[in-house]
Amino acid sequence: MKYALMLLGSTILLASCASQQNRQVVSAKPQADRLATSAYQLPSQQVNADKQPMMTINEYSRALVHELMSNHRAAEETGMVGVTDFTYVDSGLDQGSVLSNHLSEAIMYDLLKFGVAVLDYKVTDYIRVTPSGDFALSRDFNELSAELPIRFVVTGTMTAHKSGVLLNARLIRIDTKQVISAARTFVPESVVSAVISNTGNDKLQLKQG
Repeated sequence: MKYALMLLGSTILLASCASQQNRQVVSAKPQADRLATSAYQLPSQQVNADKQPMMTINEYSRALVHELMSNHRAAEETGMVGVTDFTYVDSGLDQGSVLSNHLSEAIMYDLLKFGVAVLDYKVTDYIRVTPSGDFALSRDFNELSAELPIRFVVTGTMTAHKSGVLLNARLIRIDTKQVISAARTFVPESVVSAVISNTGNDKLQLKQG
């Protein structure tokens, strides 16, 4: 009888321990699931889950091109288009920047996607092989063709504002200097800063007031 009571007590003790372990496993599972979920989240999802993704200069380039070409479509049919750097309106109109370089590259891309024939006049007649790489582009006018079949040019100006940069674009017929179409857009300071943040000599100078 004594042995039976001892056996019953051991069985109850084991059942109690097993029940407690099960409760610990169940209570720990939601926490493990949360940890697993956060481990597989992208950093942008963790930090900016409640924020909209920041737009890039490419979206503003696309807006300019669509406005330019919706106003006039002759460039799609009658000749090559060249794209130059935009310059700050209060500069000598011959000073490019990282922002204007990036903008002109984006405009070339969007014009091509729009079906416009674009000519890249910075392409040389040869490939220059150097220890640091192989190149077909140049900004040295002595290495470029003197005559090119460009009939239209996309150019424009930039105006620094207290909260960003105002872009004014023009589609111009070169032989007559006639402005065929125009477009404008405003780029917020955060987008501009994202473009020039890795350079030391192309700072965004905002107007005061």
